[in-house]
Parts: sequence; C-alpha cells; structure tokens
Amino acid sequence: MEYAALVGVYKHLEGTQSTLEKRDVLARTFADSDAEQLPIVVTLVQGHLFPAWQAEDLGVSSSLTKRAIAKATGIEEEAIDDRWRETGDLGDAAAWASENETQQTLITTDLTVEDVYTTLRELASYEGGGSQGRRIDAIARLLSDSTPTEARYLTRTALGHLRIGVGEGLVRDGIALAFLDGDEDVEAVERAFQVTNDYPLVARTAREEGMAGLSELGIELFRPVRVMLAEKAEGLEDGIESIAEEPGDVLLESKYDGVRIQLHKEGEEVRVFTRKLEDVTEAFPDIVRAVRENVDAETCVIDGEAIGYDRETKTPVTFQRFSQRIKRRYDIEDLVERIPALVYCFDALALKGESLLDRSLETRIDALERVLDAEPGAIERAENERVTEEESAREFYEGALEAGHEGVMLKNLGARYQPGRRVGYMMKAKPTMETLDLLITRAQYSEGRRSDFLGRLFLACRDDCEAETDADGSEDDRTGRENDEQRFSEVGRLATGYTDEQLRELTDRLEALLAGREGQVFDVEPAIVLEIEYEAIQPSSEYDSGYALRFPRFLRVREDLAPADSDTLSRVEELYDQQ
Repeated sequence: MEYAALVGVYKHLEGTQSTLEKRDVLARTFADSDAEQLPIVVTLVQGHLFPAWQAEDLGVSSSLTKRAIAKATGIEEEAIDDRWRETGDLGDAAAWASENETQQTLITTDLTVEDVYTTLRELASYEGGGSQGRRIDAIARLLSDSTPTEARYLTRTALGHLRIGVGEGLVRDGIALAFLDGDEDVEAVERAFQVTNDYPLVARTAREEGMAGLSELGIELFRPVRVMLAEKAEGLEDGIESIAEEPGDVLLESKYDGVRIQLHKEGEEVRVFTRKLEDVTEAFPDIVRAVRENVDAETCVIDGEAIGYDRETKTPVTFQRFSQRIKRRYDIEDLVERIPALVYCFDALALKGESLLDRSLETRIDALERVLDAEPGAIERAENERVTEEESAREFYEGALEAGHEGVMLKNLGARYQPGRRVGYMMKAKPTMETLDLLITRAQYSEGRRSDFLGRLFLACRDDCEAETDADGSEDDRTGRENDEQRFSEVGRLATGYTDEQLRELTDRLEALLAGREGQVFDVEPAIVLEIEYEAIQPSSEYDSGYALRFPRFLRVREDLAPADSDTLSRVEELYDQQ
C-alpha cells in the first residue's frame, strides 16, 4: 500500500468534524487493507508506533526532527524554526520546507506504509554513539522521498502527534463496522481492547475469527489490562447504600495517595505497569524484589497501589515527592534509598495461568491472600474491613484519614473485574472540597522574571455532554476544544502554585505540544494532566464550560493519569452543586 493512499485518508479524517464520517472512512480503510497491511494501518492511524505498555521509545525530539527536515530539504534550521513558531506545527513546517527545498534528490522512490512503519519503529533500536545521527539520517531519507503533504504527516507521526481527530473510540467503531455487524458488536471490540490494549491484534482477530475470536482474547502476562475505575460517592453512607443491596457485601479499603500499579510475575521475571500502561519496572527495583520474594505463585497478575514512605518516621510521603520515581532513568538506587516504595495489594486478576476477571471480588481476594506473604514496609495487603454496621464503617473511614490516607474505597464483593470501566461496583469516599484533574489546552508565556516560561495555563475538563448531531450526520461544534474525537471545555486559568523548577519542566514538555497560536496564546495538545485545588466553582460566561475555578492553584502533575482519566464537565457540575 502506497503511503500516499494512507495520507489521503489522513487528509479526509482531518478535514471532517463528523464522527460518523470518520468512522466510515476508517471502516473502509481497514476493510480494504490486506492481511499483512491491516495491523500496520491500524497502528499508523493511531499515530503511535508502539502500544503504551511497550517500553520502546523512538528517541525523536522536535529538535532532532527539525535537523532531519533541514538535511532532507536544504532549508536552514532557522527558517524551519520560524515557520514552526508561526504555525505551531512542525509537520506544517516540514511541508513548507519540502515545497521550497533547495536541494533535489536524484533518485526518489514512492513511499509505502510498510517502509514508513518499519523505518520509524527501527529508530527505537538505535543505541550508543552516533545513534542520534542515524535517527536523523533515517527520517531525512523518508522525507526526501516524500511529497510536501506526506512530509507533514510523516513528521507528525515521528513526533507522536498525528492530529487527525482519531482516538481509541473511533478505531473501535471502525473495526466493528469493517468486520462485524457494526454498532451491535462495538461492545465486543471494546472488551477485547480493554484486556489486550492492542488494536492491531483486535482488528486482525475480528477480521479472521469474528466474534468468537474476540471473546477468546484475554489477559496475558506482561501485557497489562486497563484498570477498573471507581466512581465518587457523595459520602460514606451513600456509597455503602449505592454499591450493594446488603451492607455485608461491601468491603472497605484504605484509599492511598500513591501510584496505581499492575504487577505481572512469571517465575523470577516481574514487570511493573502504571495506570497509563507504562512499563516502569526499571524505576522500581524494590517493588520487583518484594514481589519475587513475597508472592508465592509461578505466574500471576496483581492490582495494587504503590506509595512512598519516610524511612525514619515510617509515614507516607506526598505523591509529588514519590512521583519523582515514576520516570527516573538514572541514580535509581539512590532514590530507592531516599524514597522506598511500599506496595498495597488489593486484587488478583490472574493466577497460575487462569484469568480471574470474571470471578467475584471475594474469590479474587481469596486468591490474592493465598499467595501473598506480606512483608511490612515492602508489600502488604491493603488495609480492609468488611462492613458490618454503620458505626464500624465510620471508624474505619476516620482511621484511614488519621493515618494520612485520602479516604476509603468501597467495593462490591460479588462484582467481577471490568477493565477500564466505572461501573458502580467500586466507589471512593473522601472529604471535599475535592481537587480536579484537568488538562492544559492553551498556554501563554509569563511576564517579568518568568517570561521564559509558559506560566499562564488554560485548564479544561473533558466535555462528556452529548453533542447535537445534524441531519447530515455531522456533529454540532457547540462548545469546547477537540483532540481526537474528545471535546474539552475550559474552566479557568492557572498561574500559581508551581516552583520555578516545576514550571521549567512543564514549559519543556508544553513546547513540544504546541499546536498553533492566536496572538500571544498557544494551542496545546491536551496531553498533560494537572491536579488543581481551588477555592470555589462559580458560574462564568468567560469559559465555554459555563464555569470558572476561583483561585485555582497547581498541586502536581498527574504522571499516573492519561488524558482520558481527567475529570469531566459532569464532575465539575456535580462539585458546583455540592458547594
């Protein structure tokens, strides 16, 4: 398949706002791809060359890509930089440079999707001296064989920001329409993806084996499943009443202020994954040791929460301090010594080669407790208590708060594990006013001492309100900014709470996500989640959400959350009503 054909699909997708049309375009593209091309096409339309749970990194930065563009076209880097700043899209700058190239390649070949896919994935394997130069040469070769339009999307793909309005939901719907009976089988595709996190595999299975094949896809060692998510209870008593018909069917567990992790073990091999499905094993050698020595199972998958603690006081450290460990790549042992990790285990998803996802929570906990030999300060069973009466539940809740935890989790002991879902079988109860996890959608440079930093940040929630659909199937863009098929509604501007070091780190990350500008304000790809505290929520016509946070303040970057985990407009409205 020629890359030009896929680029034509990209242009069509980017040029329409209609979700139904995007779905239909994807379905036709998937159906027209042959058996070998289908996994590649499904991968490329998502804009990421590897699934989140694989640790491979292309090692491609904006500056490296800019050098490759210059090498391929003969255009000076300064001119490319100027065009980039003007448009906010290095892909557009690559297209412009390709149109105005000053050096012509004597021999060019038509790019294929296989060539683009293979060449870009190979970048992750380049190591040692000269690896950056090899990456530049490889990207420059692809760009030299590209048309200007192909150069735009190739550059975006290399950087991981394709910007064609396609997210997981649209890929799911496209697969269902291409190979099954459409809307009726979307649930089966969704379930298969939640347990595999691999749409190329799901698409191939749907095409070759249909519904029967999808139902056979399940949990697999070292391929994490989406974690089951909790809803927010109005209060402890309300949560107990909502989660089960009988209080005795409710389990209380302490809610820890840490990092949700999924532990996979096969013999001596242990891998640690975050809620975002990232493999962080290398950053947590203390967790790996604790699992090897204290989990008596040849194979298993365990759900838990990791917190950091102070060796001297034996008390939990703040999430912000502990989160330093998530992406640490150097001086790991020193950080382990200063901020050791303690894992609280609360669920078993698989044991001895058997999936437990469809078993009751009570059965899964029994399995966990059979294989877990707790080691205080390293790996323990989450503090828990079965509800017997309201007074004891209240005492457990208050005890959790006094111990420095966030609150409690309430779980239905009869419920099966449903990856990636908020299904009402698990709730959290903690004091309000609750903080909000929000995305940065726009940014502006500060003035004065901090003028080099993007210190004025526009905050947005996910807009989960239904969009009106026109007669032609297109969606009315009534509010919010968009990324993939998701809409976002802004709720305020942030300018306080971060240190200079935190702001410098944020600026470095944001500058790689800039996507155009209007005056002094830059659009930003909604990729970074911040936890925000505030004094109150008030009605406002200034923001498209209809609400504004009063005196918002930065608390921390939620490295453990993906954009899809950020709070919704419905949640903002709910908190407003609770004031």
